[in-house]
Amino acid sequence: MLKLNLIAIFCFLKLSNAYFAPNIFLNHGGGPYPVLREEHNIEIADSLKNISKIMDLEKLSAIVIVTAHREEDVVTITSSRQQSLVYDYYHFPPVSYTFKYNAPGDPELAKRIHNAFEAAGIKSQLDDQRGWDHGVFIPMMLINPKADIPVIQISILKNQDAKQHYDIGKALFQFRKEGVAIFGSGMSYHNMAEFDKVERNLKNVEVNIVNHDFDNFLNDVCTGEVENRQKILLWEQQKGGYESHPLGEADHLMPLIVNAGAAGTRPGRKYFESVFLYKFLLSGFIWDDDE
Repeated sequence: MLKLNLIAIFCFLKLSNAYFAPNIFLNHGGGPYPVLREEHNIEIADSLKNISKIMDLEKLSAIVIVTAHREEDVVTITSSRQQSLVYDYYHFPPVSYTFKYNAPGDPELAKRIHNAFEAAGIKSQLDDQRGWDHGVFIPMMLINPKADIPVIQISILKNQDAKQHYDIGKALFQFRKEGVAIFGSGMSYHNMAEFDKVERNLKNVEVNIVNHDFDNFLNDVCTGEVENRQKILLWEQQKGGYESHPLGEADHLMPLIVNAGAAGTRPGRKYFESVFLYKFLLSGFIWDDDE
């Protein structure tokens, strides 16, 4: 009995002294372009490289990355000790298919996350086979090139249901108290048809921001009063919502909704703003205060 009590005290002291880890939304840019420093992705690349200036990476016990580039019917959690990479982009320079990111996984933490989801009524599954997609390894190559922090990838859901993604974030919040950072990897504006239209005529494009309304909405939700945070569940009703994330194509917004769910009781702050391809305002948000 004494031995069990000592173990309980040790665990309590360990958790009470743990770093309360940040919860952050990353704009991960176009395919491998941030790592390649393509001219329209340089500000995105620099923002990712500067993450270490706004959080203490050395204090993190692990990083959970919710990626826009893996959609599943059931929330899927990578659970192997070592991961391969999935080069899920096409027609890019050959070097981009040789990138490596050898951070370890954390099977024990993955199982605990799986159990936390189940306890919250969220169906989930562990996957020790599929590797990390570029929504994980591209930002992490820039954020922590030493690759010495364990990483777990979590998928979004194919249904793109905002409430379910918010609840995923709520279930993940508890792990922040143990030094586990939550990274949402997507883009605050992601309309591929509009991107393609601009890219076909880049030489003649003038700076003309098209998504002020929706970006203002995201900023108000993420940095305003906590009581208003759940308004992000109504993103489809907002002016510019479907123009920023077309119906059925809101995969890059879902990680931010997970971040909103994992935010706790303090307002977030905007740490990044950039104009992408002369027309599209991108914003990044962080919640890094303890409760």
